[in-house]
Formats: sequence, structure tokens, C-alpha cells
Amino acid sequence: MVRISNFIGVLLVAIVGPLNLWGKAPKVAYDLEMAKEICAGLPLENVEGIWLYPDDNVTVMILNDNEYSGSQLPSYSISVVETSDARLHPGEIIGKLNATVDSYAYKIELSTEKKNDLLLKPKSCIATLSKDGDTFIIKKQKAPFKGRLNFNLNRLLPGFWKIVSIGVSQNNYSNSIQHSVGMVKIFPSYDGNGSSRRKIRYL
Repeated sequence: MVRISNFIGVLLVAIVGPLNLWGKAPKVAYDLEMAKEICAGLPLENVEGIWLYPDDNVTVMILNDNEYSGSQLPSYSISVVETSDARLHPGEIIGKLNATVDSYAYKIELSTEKKNDLLLKPKSCIATLSKDGDTFIIKKQKAPFKGRLNFNLNRLLPGFWKIVSIGVSQNNYSNSIQHSVGMVKIFPSYDGNGSSRRKIRYL
């Protein structure tokens, strides 16, 4: 009887264990249609859905992951859906999106390099969600007296991070702010037809 009960115990661990692991794993998609099906079946929050990094032609899916993150503020996983970068693959989780006390400000943390299939060197910035909820705006302040040339062939999302960044020395301090569109939401869209307010729609 002891052997039978031990066998049943091992069998339950083998069955229930993977179910618990799957329950904690973030949802990922391997193509755009699969991502749309996942998002269409969920009660999405404002920032959840399918987004595009326009400068890098990389499509990602953002979904809440508070179930396993343990964070008090909302936390979201950023996973690749489609990409023109051969170093990235659909289904890979490349970063996190974390809410802040400001309802429109979010901390975006993304891996910036990939070596031997490992995503490395996460880097973060603060992005502001637009009032219409379909773009993330990155604010960058011009730095004074700064000159540099950085080049890194392993850099992921170079358009987002600017793979070659050149700072020009300035004689006078500039407080001017540069605004860049970091991400554009493509699903669900504001009109339900995949349109973006940022692009001209031809009838």
C-alpha cells in the first residue's frame, strides 16, 4: 500500500506540477493572428495589446503579468510577435513594462543585447502614454557639453535605443526636450479596423 500511495504522489506531482508552471507562465504568440486571438479573448487594460516599434519594425504583445511578478503596481510582459531582426524570435520575452504612481507614466525595461541566445543588459527609460492610449512617447533632454560615438553590433532595437548615438558639444546649456514615438498600438485599434491615428487612412 505504501508503494502504491508513493506512486500516486509522484504521479500527481508529475501532472499538477507542469500545470502550475504553465499557469504562471506569461502568454506569448508566434505570429500576429495568434496574438490577436489571445488579446481578443482577454479583458484588456489600456496598455495591453499589440504594439509596434516603428523604427525597428518589431511587433510586440504587452500583457499583464502581475500574477507571477508580485508587484503592487501593475506589471506587464513585453514579448516579440513579429520581427525583421534575425536576432529576435517570436515568443521571446524581451522586457517589462511597469506602472508608476503617475497613471500615464510607465517604466519600460528592455534587453539591449543578445549573445548565445541569451537576452542581456536590460536598460530602462520612462515613457508617457498618450491621452488617446495608442502611443508611448519618449522624452529625452539634450545633455550639455557632451560628445560621444557609440557603436554596438549586438544592440537590439537599435532604432529605439539609437545604435549610433552622437552627442554634439554645446557652448550653452539647452533645456529643450526631444519627443520621440517609442511604440504605436496596432491592436485593438481605436476604430476596430486596425487603423492608427498616427497614419493616414486611404479609403
